[in-house]
Amino acid sequence: MMSLLRLTDNLRRPVSIAATGLFLCSAALYFTPLELQHKIAVPVAILCLAGLWLCPWQITLALAFSAAGDYFGSAGNLMTQMGCFAVSHIWFIIYFAQSLKKGRKTEDLKKEYVAEVLFCAVVLLAAAYTMIVPHAPAGLLRTGTAIYAVMICAMLVLALLQKSLLYRIGAMLFVLSDFILAWSLFVGQIPQSQLLIMIPYYTAQWMIYKKSTSSRDLLG
Repeated sequence: MMSLLRLTDNLRRPVSIAATGLFLCSAALYFTPLELQHKIAVPVAILCLAGLWLCPWQITLALAFSAAGDYFGSAGNLMTQMGCFAVSHIWFIIYFAQSLKKGRKTEDLKKEYVAEVLFCAVVLLAAAYTMIVPHAPAGLLRTGTAIYAVMICAMLVLALLQKSLLYRIGAMLFVLSDFILAWSLFVGQIPQSQLLIMIPYYTAQWMIYKKSTSSRDLLG
């Protein structure tokens, strides 16, 4: 699964290190009182830019739509934010499904583990549909929230079936972040919600980005 742009092997590591450094600096900047418009979108946008040369193109597109979701969220456009993240999860799903088909065959997975993953996803989806979705404003937003819950659960299932621990933990942190965000938006405020949402979210995006930059994952 090739990247969108090519980079010589001797430049891959320096670019990756630089991207991670810029990502960490911009993520730290987000938590400061400094008023910068749409600063929430900068960290993932940096990963997306580096991903043009370092990541499989599906991951790069997923990061691009995530950064767009951050941008529209900071602008107060919740529906567009949700739509962007839904498309982002579609690209994660495509990548994980292709990776699973290409590398880790389904027959290599223990049936018990697959059953546990599916059970956890069903429980998570049931929790979303009983504890969060009914509290979303009726109409398009509630429908969108219900669809988004299915999308992120599907992404989680496919991520948990990967060999990589970074993919697994990254996906779980992504779900945790979104669950806290949805609860804060539709159910009730959670103390220190900004930290509880953004730290897992940024960590999740970096973990998925970092694992996908390995040369083995870029082989076509």
